[in-house]
Formats: sequence, C-alpha cells, structure tokens
Amino acid sequence: MGTSAVMDAQFARLLDFAEMPNTVLQVAPFSMGARRPFSLPITILTMPDRSLMSYAESTHRGHLERESTFVVHLLAAYHQLQAEALSQAESVAMINQLRKGTP
Repeated sequence: MGTSAVMDAQFARLLDFAEMPNTVLQVAPFSMGARRPFSLPITILTMPDRSLMSYAESTHRGHLERESTFVVHLLAAYHQLQAEALSQAESVAMINQLRKGTP
C-alpha cells in the first residue's frame, strides 16, 4: 500500500521473488471471497522432529500454537488455499497487469 512508486517497487520485488529457483508465488485474489481461509498473516512451521507449530498475528498480538492437533487444521486450510489460488504464471501475469495499470 502506498503511492504508485511504492506499489511498483513492491510489485517488482514480488516478481523478483517469483524468479528465484526455490520459491513459488501464488496470489489468492479477493474474488475468492469466503473461500479464503485466512484474513491475517499466519506462519506454519514443520520442526526437525516433523511436529507442527503455527504463529498467527493480529493487530493486537501474536499467538504461537505448539499443539500439532490444532495446527493440522490450519495446514489443511493452507493446502486448500494453495489449491484454489492462482498458479505462479497467473500470479505473475496479474502483477504485470497491475503494474501497467490495468485491472
């Protein structure tokens, strides 16, 4: 969010990220509506012992969940989001369109 110059720099950084060899960039557009399971940032971690942890952040605080049985539900929601989000090629095309000023 910001001026057009700030937004262009953010879009450029996302496109650079998409070109990195070990990354995947997928956009989950707002048009997904209620199918978007997350409205706040969340991080899901797989620990060396294969246990799961999650960290969710809101405007007032963060929450670290160490109980894998609770994190599994978040992981399932993440996988559903990943399946419904735009592919990397579609995401890059969308970002390039936004940079050109076309919706």
